[in-house]
Amino acid sequence: MRVLNSTTLHGWSAGSWYAIQMMRGLRSSGHEIHFLVPEGRTARTAGEAGFTLHEEPDLRRVPFRSTRRVLEQLRVLRDEIEPDVVIAHNGADHTWWGLLSAGIRKGLAPPLVRLRAHDPRPPASHPPARWLARSRTTAFIVASESQRRAHAARLRTRPGSLFRIPPGFESAFWLDGPDGSKIREICGADSEEIVVSSIARFAPQKDHHTFFAAADMVIRTLPDAGIRFLAAGYPAEFNADHIREIAARYPALEGRWTLFEERLPDGRELVKAADIGVVHSRASEAICRVAFEYMVSGVPVVATKTGSLPEVVVDGRSGLLVDAGDAGAMAGAIMRLILSSGLRSRITGAAKDRVLSIFDHTRAVERFEQRLQMIADGSFRSSR
Repeated sequence: MRVLNSTTLHGWSAGSWYAIQMMRGLRSSGHEIHFLVPEGRTARTAGEAGFTLHEEPDLRRVPFRSTRRVLEQLRVLRDEIEPDVVIAHNGADHTWWGLLSAGIRKGLAPPLVRLRAHDPRPPASHPPARWLARSRTTAFIVASESQRRAHAARLRTRPGSLFRIPPGFESAFWLDGPDGSKIREICGADSEEIVVSSIARFAPQKDHHTFFAAADMVIRTLPDAGIRFLAAGYPAEFNADHIREIAARYPALEGRWTLFEERLPDGRELVKAADIGVVHSRASEAICRVAFEYMVSGVPVVATKTGSLPEVVVDGRSGLLVDAGDAGAMAGAIMRLILSSGLRSRITGAAKDRVLSIFDHTRAVERFEQRLQMIADGSFRSSR
């Protein structure tokens, strides 16, 4: 099977990770993988994975006067690759490949699949989106149940053309490897102290304000407990100085928290340095990779009810869930875990079992491959 992925994303997102992981699995089964992608981290990672890259045409922000030229470039690329299926990862990709297929009799154009893994927002329901969904798209594949429901409600996507395939997490990598002792040493934490960790890019939707407000409440409520906070991440919309400014609003945190902005070649030691992991997003989280990493590594998680997180973390069983932006509830959940080693132990066992059983990488790739194969060979037909 020859698969052409079209993605206008030049940076990196949960959707990039989902796509690369799935395509690596397909390539290992002997399928030929192509990516139409602009230069950037997604392109570099796809190239390192051994996929064939194509940079033109660039489908980002195409002026109207260039429409015919871009459609001709897409036609040439399609005829060169002869894909069995085209996967559109972003709205622009979906629109352009849908337009290209509009002038071709149904059944002659390669099947168009819209993969929606990067964005937790519901799909647009304006007339062009409905036209794409009902007339030019063979199937939709989404990563979460919330996305499946949103597509069904807003686009009235037919059940026979809408599929949820949860992300597959390669757990084996996280079950061994380095521990977090070096990172704990950087934090000044001894073996008896509890490290509460945040690992998130520095961006407004990650809501570091709530994390630090909760940390302040925890320290003021349990002043004599051996607790340290770790905020790890990398600059995105915000830089590290902005994160320091947020923390500086809470004097109780002085000397009790560490900012870690170094990019490590192996993230396991950063994740495993934590005794409690906090995912404090108020938006985003179509796929929360760090939640999987914490859960498989034996780190109990406190997470907000954002995006797909409630589908990953079962409240009270495989983690604790709180409302986004509620610093008091977040502090309370953190303190429940700090004060009860039994609760931490129960949650870590259930969390690891949940990831291994439901979000298994091999099983996810198999489901993805079977679905694409049915679409490519014509044995799949969505009812029109």
